[in-house]
Amino acid sequence: MKNTKLLFEMLLVGLIFVTCLFKSRERICAGELQVECVLHKIEICNICQHDFNSSLCSHSKGVLYGGNECTPYEERYCNICGENIVYCEHEEGVEYGGTECNPWERCNICGNNYYDAGGACSHWKGEYYGGEECSPYEIYVCNICGENYWGGSCSHSEGAWYDEGYCELDKLTICNICGNNYFDPDGACSHWEGEMYGQVECTTTTICNICGNNYYDIDGACSHWKGNYYGGTVCEYNYLKICNLCGNNYNDPSACGHWEGQSYGDEECNPTDKMMCNICNDWYMNCCHIVGREYKNIAYYFYIESRYDQMNSDVSDLEKIGNDENNPYNDSNKIYAVVKYETNSNEQFINAWNSLGIYDEKDCCIYTVIMNMHGNEYEISNGVGKGYSFKLDTSDIESLKKKPVQRLVLLQCSVGKISSAGENIASSFARVVSGRVLAGDAEVNNNKIEGEYMGQFPDEDNFTSINMNTYVRYYVKEGSNGWFIYKYDWNERKIKYEYMAEAVKKFRIYQLLAFFD
Repeated sequence: MKNTKLLFEMLLVGLIFVTCLFKSRERICAGELQVECVLHKIEICNICQHDFNSSLCSHSKGVLYGGNECTPYEERYCNICGENIVYCEHEEGVEYGGTECNPWERCNICGNNYYDAGGACSHWKGEYYGGEECSPYEIYVCNICGENYWGGSCSHSEGAWYDEGYCELDKLTICNICGNNYFDPDGACSHWEGEMYGQVECTTTTICNICGNNYYDIDGACSHWKGNYYGGTVCEYNYLKICNLCGNNYNDPSACGHWEGQSYGDEECNPTDKMMCNICNDWYMNCCHIVGREYKNIAYYFYIESRYDQMNSDVSDLEKIGNDENNPYNDSNKIYAVVKYETNSNEQFINAWNSLGIYDEKDCCIYTVIMNMHGNEYEISNGVGKGYSFKLDTSDIESLKKKPVQRLVLLQCSVGKISSAGENIASSFARVVSGRVLAGDAEVNNNKIEGEYMGQFPDEDNFTSINMNTYVRYYVKEGSNGWFIYKYDWNERKIKYEYMAEAVKKFRIYQLLAFFD
């Protein structure tokens, strides 16, 4: 069994060495990845603005494209956020941290990290490791600074008094292979997997450093993936084949009726590949995101003054679900933060809308926008009680700047009236967002419940009260058609809708978000 552990240790040492060799400016400690800000230069194509030496750029230096000569220029970029140093918030040479999923092996006997390379020594005196014999040696350590008194960087003198105390030396036995305390009983695990200690066999469990659960639990206690970062979405792009004749998806027979290589009139069908960004659902050539960079998933909540309590309850619900790894909805609600906007006037609403996509002065992923106010088929407002100081109709909404909103939840009454599909408020919003819109066919009512529901989606009629937290459940008026999701089809230039749930059925805010998945 020791040979097995030895093999793992040698592999681990090799891995650490390679990691240090190729990532000499990164330091991993206690599950936290410390990354030093180092600037690197890349050539930017002056025509497409992509990295000239990457597959994203199809131009050649010195060649004219539409009258413009390709003359790449150099820019300095931050290795952490990928931004041009002119706009970057990081400082060259400074280290910044983040939480990376880095599972570790926990010993069932001592509870320590079975492969802890930075803990106590796990070698045996006289045995060979990678061709080197373990032969511990003694050093004397200063009790004030902890440095090696003979040969280290200790600036104190034995027997002298300092502000920190009296300088005396402690003798330590150091392993010549790992450099750790050879006799440290509180360091790394000293057991061997598969061997018996008393009546207990040594086994290991892989523990997620983010949630603390079993990384390989088949029941899904841990929802993380090793090496991934959490709280955001990584920018990726997907290829779509676009027909040069109609501009539609060539592989969608309902959108494009042409055949590659055939002539239609005087023009031949010659589809080209285009890249679609998964953050904003826009063409990658037109978007502001960088492939491979993570963008924080942000939720935005628009509300009027009279809906303040509902807003607070919903935000609390979203935050709790995001922190509860055991909740069945957690895996589909990776929200980094919720931004709240009170919109009691048209100006406040428009300013809030225009701010979408920026969080902490950086680009983000607009994971969801939630709106809670009065409404009907053709307008949203703060109601007669406030003199309609805030009121927007369908034409006002369609004049808003198009935003890469992935999910839009409308809690206003009747804005998704299905008999007015294509002309109602939900349809207007669908035309100015890249994602989908959830809305009710009639009045959207709510009730407050004491306790916390623990049942399975979507049946929430029976719930268990485990504490006394207030939350809100939303439902569409009885006799209506219930909840619908609206989506604008940019190829066909028309509104499409899909039935999601019947009326009267009650849902918490994160359960409404689950409809989009």
